[in-house]
Amino acid sequence: MSLAKSIPLKSDWPFYFSTSVVINAPRQQVWDVLLHFGGHKSWNPFIREATPVLDRSQTPLPTGTALAPGHHIAMKVHIPGTMDDSVKPRAMIELVKQVEAPSQLAWGSHLPGWFFGAENWHVLTELEGGAKTKFEIVAVFKGVGPRVMMWTMDGAILDETIKGMAEGLKRVCEQR
Repeated sequence: MSLAKSIPLKSDWPFYFSTSVVINAPRQQVWDVLLHFGGHKSWNPFIREATPVLDRSQTPLPTGTALAPGHHIAMKVHIPGTMDDSVKPRAMIELVKQVEAPSQLAWGSHLPGWFFGAENWHVLTELEGGAKTKFEIVAVFKGVGPRVMMWTMDGAILDETIKGMAEGLKRVCEQR
């Protein structure tokens, strides 16, 4: 199944959040940490748990199966982001839309775009001959659901949440 597409443009999405950090680590190392979903709990204040699964019924990926478009990720997230596990996370199952190792990972909503369109992109770019990596997150939303969500939640909360993820990834990668 090919779901590959390009990184969302701000002009196409009413709600657009992005952040980036420069990480003093090679891109492959950053990619490996990002895709080691079992390790997110130790560094990621946004995605507290993540498990790659075959489908929405949460059938686990067979051992050795690489994450690919059409797979899903079962997640437990904190919005706003926090490392405090006494805060109850929100459960989500996202559709993997793009996996281009070691440079792009994207997932998004299953729901129709007019109701709740959402995509979350992670882009890794080599810098300084591969010694450093620019890590960028782009989170976009459209439809009726996000409009309601934005009435009840300050957009700065989402902005700070993805910034927390980027800073957490930077911290863990630079400690290795």
